[in-house]
Amino acid sequence: MKTAASATVLVIGSGARIPKFREFLSMDGAREYLEELGEGNYVVKADGFCGGKGVKVAGDHLSSIDEALAYCEECLPHFVLCERLRGEEFSVLSFTDGETLSHMPAVQDHKRAYEGDQGPNTGGMGTYTCEDHLLPFLSQKALDEARAINGACVRALRCELGELYRGILYGGYMLTPKGVMLIEFNARFGDPECINLLALLDHERTDFLTVCEATASGGLARVPVHFQPLASCCKYACPEGYPDTPLKGFEVDLSGLESPEFAFLGAIDRDAAGTLRGTGSRAVGVVALAADLNSAEARAEREVSAVKGSLFHRSDIGKEPLVASRVKRMLELQAAAAADGAPGGRVVRLGVLGSTRGSSLQPVLRALAAGVLRHVTINLVLSNKKDAGILRRAALHGLPHAHVPVNGRSRDAYDAEITQRLEEAGCDAVLCVGWMRILSAPFCMRWRQRALNVHPSLLPAFAGGMDLEVHSAVLAAGVPESGCTVHFIEEAVDGGQIVVQKRCPVLPLDTPESLKARVQPLEGVAFLEAIGIVAAQVRAAACSDPPALS
Repeated sequence: MKTAASATVLVIGSGARIPKFREFLSMDGAREYLEELGEGNYVVKADGFCGGKGVKVAGDHLSSIDEALAYCEECLPHFVLCERLRGEEFSVLSFTDGETLSHMPAVQDHKRAYEGDQGPNTGGMGTYTCEDHLLPFLSQKALDEARAINGACVRALRCELGELYRGILYGGYMLTPKGVMLIEFNARFGDPECINLLALLDHERTDFLTVCEATASGGLARVPVHFQPLASCCKYACPEGYPDTPLKGFEVDLSGLESPEFAFLGAIDRDAAGTLRGTGSRAVGVVALAADLNSAEARAEREVSAVKGSLFHRSDIGKEPLVASRVKRMLELQAAAAADGAPGGRVVRLGVLGSTRGSSLQPVLRALAAGVLRHVTINLVLSNKKDAGILRRAALHGLPHAHVPVNGRSRDAYDAEITQRLEEAGCDAVLCVGWMRILSAPFCMRWRQRALNVHPSLLPAFAGGMDLEVHSAVLAAGVPESGCTVHFIEEAVDGGQIVVQKRCPVLPLDTPESLKARVQPLEGVAFLEAIGIVAAQVRAAACSDPPALS
């Protein structure tokens, strides 16, 4: 495989979006190109294999063009200057026999050495994947686009070089407000990415040796490659002083590990006495699998903390605050770009009301962050409960939010303040996500055909109930299917016009909890579809020609 620069050239004709870049074999023209890109808007890459540490970014590692030029000199005889992108990086790895590609789940690495993405770049301090094989800021559409670019690279290698590329293709990507951008290719498994991905292989349905043989010799299309529907979190224990002045020769003790089979030894040697000793780079990577990322992270943190020696690790990898900060960053970038190309220049601004955890809001946040729900923003989240999880969710994702206490007021008086706050925030429409209050007639009139609620049944059946009460009623009735309904809010509880319904079967052994677990994911999907319908109505109303709801 060629270097990062020339490999990128191979897919320019495939429609892949790439940052502006230029290769250099000397310092000639480097200053001029940096000035063309603009201060703070460039990246310097040492072209070739650098263990993930050859990239320096303006503003993060380089404070001036002069510093960038000094690093360019260190990178000679070959370096690349490219435009700095703003977004979130992710990786897509694929097995390929030169004809067929079998893709792995999306994974996100953490290059910076210290908590909060601070410090110098490293070979990778840890990685995570999610149980749906996406990432919290990444849509299926964006993942499919990245996978298509991997495929385009394999085809380009075959066409341009006249031979099949067989092995692992590692595509490094960034999600930006302009879409998925290709950063680079690597012709290898990434570390620590492969620790997550190989642990996730479903060994009951996939034989890794057979996959490797088919990758090397052809016939990959006939070999099943399956991954478990689990989340994973990997964390690396590294020597103190890593990466710049790492300790060496210190003892490493693994006796406290609960699952040593999920610990991978890196820069570790065994001395004559049989003692494990660190040799100066990333020492021990541990990975944990679980049904969700929070659980996988907690297990990985326990395990990496049990590795003893002159070591440190990043405890924040996979934790909710850091993961939410990734979504927050994309929400900010997408919001800043929301007006670009919006129909009629109209950004639709949402308000959210919630009394509970707000789980159904998370798919909406992902869609906004990923750019699937375009030209839409969330301007305010309100709750009648001071300790409602939806307020914490809003805070983690950087959304304006507030607790509005009832303080004994009448329904009309309370809802008048809610409307006032929504209007002051410029909201065009309202989402009720677990809002445990009946809304007043004046509120329903003010937000007529602009306020949406989701109910966990196929209305009009089983109206009026809440949460597990509804699912219990569905099971007691013996109906063959259930689902959810997004409807416009009117005075009659759950009586508003139906906007979207999503269905699922009721299974013979279902409990209220198991049925809820299948219905709840449908709520986010239904909300997204309904938001699209209402957003179109808002824009059309601004042009005084509202479309009828079909």
